[in-house]
Amino acid sequence: MIKAKDFSAFYVNKKEQVTALDQITFSVERGELFVVVGQSGSGKTTLLKSILRMIPYVDGELLVDGISIDDLDIKTCNFAFVDQEVTLYPNKTVYENIAFPLQMSRTPYEEIDRRVKEIADIMDLRWLLTRKPKQLSGGQQQRVGLARALIKKPDLILLDEPFSNLDPEVRRQMRILLRRVHEQYHTTVLFVTHDLGEAFSLADRMMVLNGGKIEVIGYPKELIDDPRSELLEVYLKA
Repeated sequence: MIKAKDFSAFYVNKKEQVTALDQITFSVERGELFVVVGQSGSGKTTLLKSILRMIPYVDGELLVDGISIDDLDIKTCNFAFVDQEVTLYPNKTVYENIAFPLQMSRTPYEEIDRRVKEIADIMDLRWLLTRKPKQLSGGQQQRVGLARALIKKPDLILLDEPFSNLDPEVRRQMRILLRRVHEQYHTTVLFVTHDLGEAFSLADRMMVLNGGKIEVIGYPKELIDDPRSELLEVYLKA
């Protein structure tokens, strides 16, 4: 689904070109929940922005379904993106917020109704469908944002620290919900976080970034047994 080979990304700061990702090589399989973990400035968000063609200066190869990002038409790609600051339409109900992407694509009402209720059941939102965003907690708003992203059954979901503004118990509940959604839809998920506990609890496989370089890639269990990363070693000893 995603393949990078010697991929680099840069940004300009005070007229100087700064390397955000430095010749990274990795792949994400179709249907995998792949977690990218690293500290602030490691290049995690830059990777997501590169896939969304929001980074103008890149080098090397980055492919999505065999198509170079240079040739991707993001407007027609069935991708979903969710970050930590979910934005809902304040004057629309939860039902209307979730349904909005399908309404924009002129999906028949019966199909919209079926799919909204289906995803609402999975995300435990059925009892909130008539409420407005201001009546929701932060965790409930984040669930609505994720449900809205999932309603079109995207081929790829990009998640940029989506739970970081929530309290620990709500974050735990959201991780459980995300795993449930992933098991239901088998959608390819690229999840970015700075939280190693979150990474280990979610990932099918995970990649540790440090200073724009890959430190290690592996399955959670094998990385617990053999961390091969200073960041992981410190975390596992704590």
